[in-house]
Amino acid sequence: MDYIKVDVLEYVKQGIESGTMQPIVAEKFARIIARPGVLGEEVVTWSVDSDGRAIKEKVDTVKIDEKTGKPGWVVTKANETGEAVIDNNGNTNTWIIDDSTFQKKYEMDVQMNGIFKPTGGPQTFVPITDNIILEQCGSEMQIASGGMD
Repeated sequence: MDYIKVDVLEYVKQGIESGTMQPIVAEKFARIIARPGVLGEEVVTWSVDSDGRAIKEKVDTVKIDEKTGKPGWVVTKANETGEAVIDNNGNTNTWIIDDSTFQKKYEMDVQMNGIFKPTGGPQTFVPITDNIILEQCGSEMQIASGGMD
């Protein structure tokens, strides 16, 4: 499967202007399992394409957040009972969030120990129409067609 490298802001802008992408306003509600990362810890983020095949979305390492002086958080998508979601390929959806972003966007779910929930309100998302590679926080990330940015 071929991926094209894009400047994500320009890619989305052109998609919206041409009418091939329609923004969707939604509110995140999914829970995550989260822990402070260990400086230098490597995390591989897996996803699946539209055919269910595994995609190595991103390989990243835990870094110190320049805004807070603390390491990033290692987070994993959780199901409604607080267990890690495992896809058909045996992978979890695990990634790194810098500390300042994590502190701004997540809070402890008081009903489940070690589980965090999104804060804030609605956000705007755009369904991606191509298989793309974008740069995020200094490393490349692959998103399959149909993913959201």
